[in-house]
Amino acid sequence: MKKLLFTVFICQFLLVAPVFAQKEIKILCYNILEGMKTDSTAGKQLFTKWVKMQQPTMLALQEANHFTKESLASLAKGWGHPYSVLLKEKGYPVALTSKYPIEDVKIVIENFHHGYIQAKSHGINFVVLHLSPHRWDKRREEISNILHSLEQQQIVENSVLLGDFNAYSPLDSVNYRDGKAVAFLKGLQEKYPKNNYLINNEDIDFQTIQTVLDAGYIDALKVLAISRPKEANMILPTKHRIDFIYLSGDMIGRISSGQFIIDDFTKKYSDHKPLFINLKPKP
Repeated sequence: MKKLLFTVFICQFLLVAPVFAQKEIKILCYNILEGMKTDSTAGKQLFTKWVKMQQPTMLALQEANHFTKESLASLAKGWGHPYSVLLKEKGYPVALTSKYPIEDVKIVIENFHHGYIQAKSHGINFVVLHLSPHRWDKRREEISNILHSLEQQQIVENSVLLGDFNAYSPLDSVNYRDGKAVAFLKGLQEKYPKNNYLINNEDIDFQTIQTVLDAGYIDALKVLAISRPKEANMILPTKHRIDFIYLSGDMIGRISSGQFIIDDFTKKYSDHKPLFINLKPKP
């Protein structure tokens, strides 16, 4: 009943929220498959052109493999972002680029499978993350540590958590009742027996995402899909989600639009689909 009342409140709030005349902020999030390896052009020209067409204010990347701080900065300038941060130059780093200065940067790698970037830009607190792909228990540990760190820093408002969570949401649980996701994960378990994809090799881990929801963060695209049922299939065209944009509860009234992007480029160049949200300026 509490979840139902909360959903109704969210929908009503979005439908009556005022429209601001100021320019919106577009936040784009994309796992680019090992450094956009499928774009073999010099300087990733196709990728740069695609990002430029999207006109994001901020861009959060996962799997920015083989990038250096210099090469990321060069790419970012190509799509109109003079500011950029790269987590690391080895492995599977995350990255953040922006039209506006990126401040208060915190790089966290220790005790994380990949790590995360915490930073502030355009007055918003960002956490760009890529949780463990191989173990549900490690993902739970990582997200709990991130949320605890934010709480300790008293960063609970005006915040965005986004990236590849490698976890399924309990809000999408109906989409997994056909057993296809469990069968897929069991296949991975057989192939990689040292990993840990399912709880007791039977059940999907929904608790990783539940922890985020319990901390008061809002699944931006789910909120939009619920409040705009006629557009729901466009907002959430993919039923099996592991990429998310979460907003602290105080930002819910700022959501104006958003969706997963499925076009000729995104169908081909990564095994993940990018997603974005547009935010109204802070009143």
